[in-house]
Amino acid sequence: MKKIVKLGIIGCGSVARLMHIPVLLNLANRFKIDAIYDIDKTSLNHTAELISNKYSTYKAVSPEQIFRSKNIDAVAILSPTSTHLKYTLNTLKNRKHVFLEKPVTVLPQNIEKIIAAEKKFNKHVQVGMVLRYSSFFKKLNEIINSKKYGRLLWMNWLETRPFDPMLWRYTNSAADGDAIIHDKAVHQINLFNHFAGAKPVEAAAFGGQYLINSKTFKSVRAFTSMVKLKGNSNDNLMAIIKYKNGVKASITISYVSPHSRESRWIIQLEKAKIAAHFETFVKSSGVSKNKWKGHPSSIYLFKDNKNYKVPWKYPMSYPPSEKNLVFYDEYKNEPLHPGSADQWKEFYKTVTNNIKPESSLLIALNDMIVLKAIDESIKKGKIIKIL
Repeated sequence: MKKIVKLGIIGCGSVARLMHIPVLLNLANRFKIDAIYDIDKTSLNHTAELISNKYSTYKAVSPEQIFRSKNIDAVAILSPTSTHLKYTLNTLKNRKHVFLEKPVTVLPQNIEKIIAAEKKFNKHVQVGMVLRYSSFFKKLNEIINSKKYGRLLWMNWLETRPFDPMLWRYTNSAADGDAIIHDKAVHQINLFNHFAGAKPVEAAAFGGQYLINSKTFKSVRAFTSMVKLKGNSNDNLMAIIKYKNGVKASITISYVSPHSRESRWIIQLEKAKIAAHFETFVKSSGVSKNKWKGHPSSIYLFKDNKNYKVPWKYPMSYPPSEKNLVFYDEYKNEPLHPGSADQWKEFYKTVTNNIKPESSLLIALNDMIVLKAIDESIKKGKIIKIL
């Protein structure tokens, strides 16, 4: 009989309720949510109501009650970043595995403290880098690692979207991380570091506030509603990272667009170009074989097979043809975010077999070192060397 992992959840905000809880309820043959905690009683009660249709759970009166419970095998820490270090160290001390939402912490040295505790207590921390578990990432990884199209030269990621309505992300960047840098760009940097195949050596970045005023409230568009925001987080970011092997990666993120979200990759290989849309809102053409109904991800591959003449007088900016489409997925069974189910399936293996997950603390540490350099580059106005 398959072991049921008894899970305690600390943090019952919208990410927990919209992504993690639905997955865990669908994986009832692997997990049982034994206890939940949140300092906000409304969030706690909403989460309890979601779970009650599946099985009974109890509302803990403190995080310590979950850390110390002998009935709980592992803990999911889904609370704000400022709580991660304390909660994770306490969980490991009580010899429980941890599923930890990103970013792990704002400072690299705090991740090193958690790594030390992980080794001391022989338990593992899996970081919630959900995109890393998506079929979108796996397909890009397959194309790049195949070496069929030569070595990787450069990468670019563009994302535009309205403000995220989770307002706590904007108010205290020192404790919870910058909304753009640590909470959003962490996804892209995680993949940049993986695909580059070498250590980063330099970072340069520009950021700022187009719409947030750090001294007064200002009403801005956040998805479907207007919200009042204040804080010191950036609302836009442009950065470039150089790797030891000569690969370069650039990223542009903007939270000031009231229009539909766009999340797009361009990856240049020696003998091909990859153009990929992650969770695109673009509809397919009338002649497409795919009748898009959801928010699919797609990957187009343009190979230089030298079989056609390139006419110099044309701009060559036509829409891609069906033959260029090498990947398509609508993620119909994934709540909120692609990869959300597979990351929990891996965590189940981590707990039951005591094995290190792919999305490990060491990977998170390397990501945070780059993010720290980006943050410093913005604040100091200069290129930052990465040791």
